[in-house]
Parts: sequence; structure tokens; C-alpha cells
Amino acid sequence: MVETGFVTPGPRVFAELVAGALRAAGEDTRPDPRSVIEHGSANLVVLAGRTAVRVGRDPQASAQLERAQRLIDALPELPFGVPRSVAEPVRAGGLTAIAQRRVPGEPHPSGSGDPEQLGLLLASLRAVPLEIVDVHLAPPRVFMGGDAWRRLMHEEAIPRLDAAVRPRAERIADALSALEPPAEAVLTHGDLAGANVLWSDGRVAGVVDWDLASAGDPAEDVAALATWHGWEALRGVVDADVERRAQVIAATYPLQLVCFGIAHGRPDVEVSRAVDRANRRLAAQTDVTPTTHEPGDPA
Repeated sequence: MVETGFVTPGPRVFAELVAGALRAAGEDTRPDPRSVIEHGSANLVVLAGRTAVRVGRDPQASAQLERAQRLIDALPELPFGVPRSVAEPVRAGGLTAIAQRRVPGEPHPSGSGDPEQLGLLLASLRAVPLEIVDVHLAPPRVFMGGDAWRRLMHEEAIPRLDAAVRPRAERIADALSALEPPAEAVLTHGDLAGANVLWSDGRVAGVVDWDLASAGDPAEDVAALATWHGWEALRGVVDADVERRAQVIAATYPLQLVCFGIAHGRPDVEVSRAVDRANRRLAAQTDVTPTTHEPGDPA
């Protein structure tokens, strides 16, 4: 596996979890090592045949993995695939592995996207009745600390930044605080970009990684899609107010990564890496403007 600095399960426990999950799914229990892929800071993924096995990196991530899987399995039929479970969770050493239906498709290249497909994706999420999934949802903005995000951002994240970028960081954090709640909360995926949206033949074929899904502002998902596909791809798909809100949210992505590391007790190397990235990206920003999405962002 590629060295990322993220927490990784011990090789013996990892092998036990993967073998157990693949066995439960009826797959070969000897996956090619090359099928193990990094999937963000919370999970590892093993691809084998028709099955994808997600393994929580630590006990906290494993608990969230199980909650998110219950959400996925409760979702109604959608015009794209989702990774529904194909076997019961497997647990060992305080960690969890879940065998899921492998969703076909490939990530869309960054910088472009079909507005019609992006609009359909957003509309499909908005149409999901919250009452059938709310018990399985994460708190809004859990990635960056949930209800504590303002304190984390102002009191712990921003003071770690270079002095030259702190005033800009304060301005974009204040802009996010100033956003009024949406008139109506909807189902938001929370990480709707990059490898989490799979495409096939020019259409959205699947959406994976529902760990951050919550009831919240639709602008959260618009921000993620726009920073990956380009803001022009969302113009005409969402109204001007939602786009404005999305730009405010997107501008805070560098700070959100720092808050994530602090809130979730990540190793110092992860937090330091997030601080370094925030320093570089905030230095290149012009106050509250859209920012470019990179792998590992909350988008």
C-alpha cells in the first residue's frame, strides 16, 4: 500500500478482517495485494470480483463505517448505484470490515462535467425522504467537529497557521458562521466529489462513501461538485443563492481539513500536513472565493 501517514490497521488483523468479509460475500479470500487502495483517512478498501470490502482504520472509524452502512442499506432506489451490503459486518481487534456490492464506474476527470447529470444527482438526493434515513445520519459538519466546528476553527485550527494567512482564514471562517440555515434541510452526501462519484458512458453510475451524509444545506454538496467539476458546470443547475453559499463553504476547505485532524484525534503528522496545505492554499486564495478540490479534501 502507498504510504500516506494515515493510521493503518496491523497487517494480521487487516488480513483477518478482509478474509472474513470476502468469505462471507462468497469471494476468493486471497485478494491481489494490488487491489488494496487508500480511501481517505478513515477507511481502506479491497476490491475483489463483484465485492468491495471497506475496513475502518481505527475503532472510531469502524463505528462510523457500520452506521454509514446502515444508512446506505436504508436508501430508496436511486437512479445510480450505491454500495449496499452483501454480508454481515466482520469484526476483529476493535475494527470492522464490511463487504459491499461493488459499484461500477470510474471517477470523472476534474475540471469538467455534464450539468444535466450533476443536476440529476443533486435532485435525487433532495428527493430522499429524511424520515427513512435520519436515524442513521451523521451530525451536520461532523467532518470538522460538528457543533464544535466554530470553536475548533477559530481557537485551534487558525492559530496553527502562518501569521500571514491568519487574517484571511478568520474572514472566511466568519463568512461561514454568518450563513443562515437553509429554509429546509435535505439529505446531503457530504463528500460528493472525486472518487466518490462514479461515471459510466457519460452518466453518474454510482455514489460511494456515505460516511458524512447528514441532513443539511444543499449548498454543501454543490460546493463539493463545483470544486471538482468546475463552477461553470453548476451554473444554471442551482440558483444564485445556493451557488453563493457553496462558494463560502468551499473557501473553508483548507481549514476544514485542519479541524478534521484535531477533532478526530489524528496523529500529529496528519495535522501538520493539513496545516501545511492550508498555509499554501490560503496564501493563493483571494478572500471568500472558490478553491480547487484535491484528493483528501472534505469535498
